[in-house]
Amino acid sequence: MLEAAVALALFATVGIALYGLYNANLITLLRVQDSSRQVPVVRHAMEHLSSINPAEQQSGEFSFDGFDIRWQAELIEPVRKGQNTFGSMGAYEVGLYEARFDIAEAERSVGTWRLRLVGYKNVAGPPPGLRF
Repeated sequence: MLEAAVALALFATVGIALYGLYNANLITLLRVQDSSRQVPVVRHAMEHLSSINPAEQQSGEFSFDGFDIRWQAELIEPVRKGQNTFGSMGAYEVGLYEARFDIAEAERSVGTWRLRLVGYKNVAGPPPGLRF
């Protein structure tokens, strides 16, 4: 009888240790799965925001693959006159913006990322002789 009790206690101890290991691995696997689903969404959000001129549009939101992305751009360097390739004053005013975007899935926040963008505004008009 004593041998059976010792064997049962040993079996229970090993079982609890294995269950803890299994549980930790399962939690890690779920985190990796969440991260692997987020990578393409973050890349898509960065590509989308890179195509936006923050001098004209400072905030917005869009959806991609079941994720909701909200963004807001803030001027972090003052707007100044740009230069052309010859070093003289160009036709654009440029400013550096920081876009902060939040990604959520079903009202659950996934994370917040930041991206720096250049905002621009044509102040001199098209060059003479250029037609659109």
